[in-house]
Amino acid sequence: MIKIMIVDDMPIFRDYLVNCINWNLYGFEICYEAKHGKDALDQFNNYYPDIVLTDITMPYIDGLELAERLLEQYPDVAIVLITGNSEFEYARKALKLGVCDYIVKPFEKEELVLTLLKLQDNINKALEIQIEKNKISMEKREIELRKLIYTNNMASRLTFGSEFFLVCTIEIKKYEDPSRVEDIFNWEEIIIHMLRSMIEIDGKTEVFKDFEGNIVVLLSFEDKKQLMDYRGYELEDLIKLAKEHLKFDIMIGISDYCYKTEHIKKAYHESLQALSNQYKDKKNKIFDYKKVEVLGTNRFYSWDVIESINKNLEILHYNNIENIIIKELEDIEESLKSELVSMMYMSLLSLLLSFIVKLGRNIDDVFGTEFRPYELLNKSSDNSNKRSFILDCYKRAINYQMENMDTKAYLVAEDAKKYVEEHYGDPDLTIEHISRHLLVNQTYLRRMFKGEMNMTITEFLTKIRMEKAKELIINNEYKLTAISEMVGYSEPSYFSKCFKKYYGISPSGILLHKY
Repeated sequence: MIKIMIVDDMPIFRDYLVNCINWNLYGFEICYEAKHGKDALDQFNNYYPDIVLTDITMPYIDGLELAERLLEQYPDVAIVLITGNSEFEYARKALKLGVCDYIVKPFEKEELVLTLLKLQDNINKALEIQIEKNKISMEKREIELRKLIYTNNMASRLTFGSEFFLVCTIEIKKYEDPSRVEDIFNWEEIIIHMLRSMIEIDGKTEVFKDFEGNIVVLLSFEDKKQLMDYRGYELEDLIKLAKEHLKFDIMIGISDYCYKTEHIKKAYHESLQALSNQYKDKKNKIFDYKKVEVLGTNRFYSWDVIESINKNLEILHYNNIENIIIKELEDIEESLKSELVSMMYMSLLSLLLSFIVKLGRNIDDVFGTEFRPYELLNKSSDNSNKRSFILDCYKRAINYQMENMDTKAYLVAEDAKKYVEEHYGDPDLTIEHISRHLLVNQTYLRRMFKGEMNMTITEFLTKIRMEKAKELIINNEYKLTAISEMVGYSEPSYFSKCFKKYYGISPSGILLHKY
């Protein structure tokens, strides 16, 4: 868990910070609640928090002085200031001291979560800790939920207790810049968790991904009045949070009112039809089927077609995929409006790119760093050119995977383990370096390593560094400064902190214990 120390002289605000968020859900734990800056300094060595979340105005030692003194002794600690509007300029100046970020009162709890997750590698640490916990059960539930939106088979084990539904499909613009794809995929997982707590209705909220990687929100209301009264303010908040804090755009399509479980598939299609208006309306971010021009039906969204493409991707059979795409598209693309044709081809591309990321590949390794598919799909008016481009993307991805097949989980984990053991002394060693060396993306690498080694890569790197450091200290051949550099730490003081945190005893204490 990522440990947080809260520092505030007001008990009521400390209680609010502790209880306003399900911290464990995002991989955090509150390790200590300090009453003021002096208390935080006195207790720091007992808890070694990763993050200090502190108010500015406090007795004895204020937040700015606390930040300055902590950063002198512990340069790797992340400090976030909580500030009022009157202290705004102080907070901005504090960034020059090394404070990581600040958050201005009043703030939404989701804004605080995003601020903390952006620090250092917290987003990936949180995913390592949390996402794996519910992986199997969530995958089973996601399959059942997908059946509702792709098939007419009502033999689902899901029950809702009412028959008043809305479907919202959330599209995050993630493929325009291949360098950000994995980063945005990670944030998507956090957004899914966040939505489950953000949306407060009397009824049920289901959040899952469709086959293209869009986030689908299925709202089940207790009665018709609540359905009719729902305004979706949380969705507006989500768009704003993503833009301001994560720097990416979110588009949302909302279905018509749905009054039967067996009509959820139709409602999902309506949300996609509403979403297709983004290609002619560049100003809005939310498109409500009940209010926008309907562009027609889209017969492409069927379980059978998507399942067939996915199955042939898994066995790397390009010819079958080519036949499926040509057969499905030839009959319908000429009859559709251009906005739906563009969306259809983008859906096919999203299906492929989601598969590539799931395999553990980097988009830019497969297609190159200059890959900008959405420019062509948006600008070109020739459907045959679009189709040729999509088919070429499928062929290139399949050929790449066939040339790089030796990436089974245990091989990935073993190769990563070996790489860490050979390069632990590099202070700049990151999971990004390891993933590039192994030709897999970071998310896949983390998942495979954790599954095979029963620990995260970060934990394994720390383990190797600490064990080697202990060995060097006991041998007593090198000074502590040299040892810290040999095991990948450029700051001896930070190395000593990490060593004591790991072993519960300082490096000098190890020597005394020896004698």
